Formats: sequence, structure tokens, C-alpha cells
Amino acid sequence: MVSLHETLHRPWLTELLRSWHEFNKRHLGGALKPPVLQIDLSTARLGHWQRDTRTLGLAHEHLLSHRWEDVLDTLKHEMAHQYVDEVLGGDVRPHGPQFARACALLEIRPDATGSPRASDDPAARVLKRVQKLLALATSANRHEAEAAMAAANTLLLRYNLDLPQDGPPRDYEARRLGDSAAAIALEAKLVSSILSEFFFVECIWVTTYNARRLRHERVLEVLGTAENLEMAAYVHDFLHASTKRLWEQAKRDMDLPANRRREFSAGLLTGFRDKLRGERQRNEEQGLVWLGDADLDRFLRGRHPYIRSMGSSAVNRGRAHAAGRAAGEGLTLNKPVREHQSRGLSLPRGRDD
Repeated sequence: MVSLHETLHRPWLTELLRSWHEFNKRHLGGALKPPVLQIDLSTARLGHWQRDTRTLGLAHEHLLSHRWEDVLDTLKHEMAHQYVDEVLGGDVRPHGPQFARACALLEIRPDATGSPRASDDPAARVLKRVQKLLALATSANRHEAEAAMAAANTLLLRYNLDLPQDGPPRDYEARRLGDSAAAIALEAKLVSSILSEFFFVECIWVTTYNARRLRHERVLEVLGTAENLEMAAYVHDFLHASTKRLWEQAKRDMDLPANRRREFSAGLLTGFRDKLRGERQRNEEQGLVWLGDADLDRFLRGRHPYIRSMGSSAVNRGRAHAAGRAAGEGLTLNKPVREHQSRGLSLPRGRDD
């Protein structure tokens, strides 16, 4: 009888080997020879590289419990150790300068934890002010809440506009938001469209691996500066939570059938988008015009050289759509930005890779 571990480990090893070959070719020019891949049942460490036996192992629990992109980062980490030993001639320190060089090639951080952003950093100050403004959006007074959200968006716009254009290139990062899924819901596409249009980030739907369901799925990846990613992550979660809450309210108050949620969600998110477009027009009338970020676009295309646009899906525009649109026009951000684990569905202008 085949054990549960064997049932899981065989497809996991196939997927890990495929990723190993991809990273070796893309980042290391094919310099490495395939190792012996194995799944470790021990929970003492996420992964390991053994030079003598040429064994690269990843922990069973790591693959079962963590996001696949975290697993791939661990795989790259162990590949960096392999590269140090087999190409760079070794290093007297496990995480010395040779290891840092290998990590740079594989586009991962050599340290396990990043340094906290200094409190006097301009980006940190902007985020703190945005947090305070969005905290005001919890006001029961709709007009006060809307004014707070508009002020927060304008502050982010001013911050991005005031960055020097001739200085060193900005540091861009990528973050994945929401859960992966076999099919991307219209609600998820609309949310990513709002993020890419108004919040200084680029959105792309990428393929990931669901180790529990043993299948490939799609997940939203957002690219931008750290401060813009933090804002985008907050808006992403806020919109999904608000869509769920307002749908339940409208379904109860208007006696809408359950199969009208898609139509309602499309109307709500379209209404919220139109509201943000109105705020953008007011900013443009004051001379605050965002022309885009060419460096961010290059970062996106360097990370995902083969991208294509994703079309939107048709939706009925009946009573549920109108109710959702009206709700969306009154929707305001009502929580401060904070560190969190992003969950929920992930949006029609997002790119597809």
C-alpha cells in the first residue's frame, strides 16, 4: 500500500526538480548539476544542503503548511549553498560573502530576516501619516471618512511625485496577495485592476503550485516599493472584506438571490473605482498628475519577461449590479494600514504570466 507521504512526496519532488532546473538556467546559467532532492520528515529546519552526498532537502511540514513561494525561496537558499560549494569553491562561513554573492544571483536576500525600516526614513514617515489618516476613516460621519480617505490617497500621490527622478533607482519588491485558485473570480480581477490603476503598483497573475491539492493555480503578485505594497495589501483585503459584508447586507435588505453575488460585486467595485477616478480628477485640477513609473515597468518586465494582458469577463447589469454600484460609490477605507497576513480572494486589468 502506498503511504500518504509517498502520495504527496512524488509530485512534490517532480515540481521541485522542475523549479530547480528553471532557477539554475535563469539565474545561474546552468552552472549546477542536479542534486539528490529529498523531502525531510524532520521539523528541525526548513531545508538543508549536504555537500558530501550532494543532497538538497526540504521539510515535509514546510511544503504542507507554507505558501509555495516561501518553499521556492527556501529552495533557492539551499541552491545558493550548493553554488558556493560547487562553483565558488566554498566559504569559511556558511553565510559569508560567497553566499551573499550566490543569493544576489538567485535574487533572494542572504539574511533570514530583513532590517526594520528606520523611523526617520521618509517612507516610514509617510506610512505613519497614512495610517493616522485612515484611522480617521472609521468615523461614523460618511463625509469625514471620505475626506480622510481622499487625503490619504493624495498624500501617497504627493510622496510618489516628490521622489527625485535623477537619483539612485528605487528599490522594488514583489508580494503575493490572497489565496491561489484554479480559476480567477471576477471580483478578484476587479480588485487587482483598482490596485494597478490607483495605488502605484503593478499587478500580474502568476502560476503557483498548491502542494495540498497537487495542482497548479493562479495567484495575484503585486510589484512596487515597500510603502506602496503595504498600502496595496491593505486596500486588497479591505475591498474583499467590504464586498462580502455589503453583499450580505444587500441580499438581506433587497431579498436578492444568492446567484446575484457576482453581479453585485461587479457593481460595487465599479462604483468604488469611479469614486477614485473622481478624486484623481480633482487632484489633476490642482496639478498633481501621475505619469507612471518607467523603472517599475522595467522591474516587472525583467521579473516576468513573457506577459500578456488579461481580458475582463462580461457581467449582467441588473438590479444587483445597480445596488452594488451604489454601495461602491459610498465605500471608504475604514481601517489603518498594519502588518498582517493577507488572505481572501485576490483582480480586470491585471497582467497574466
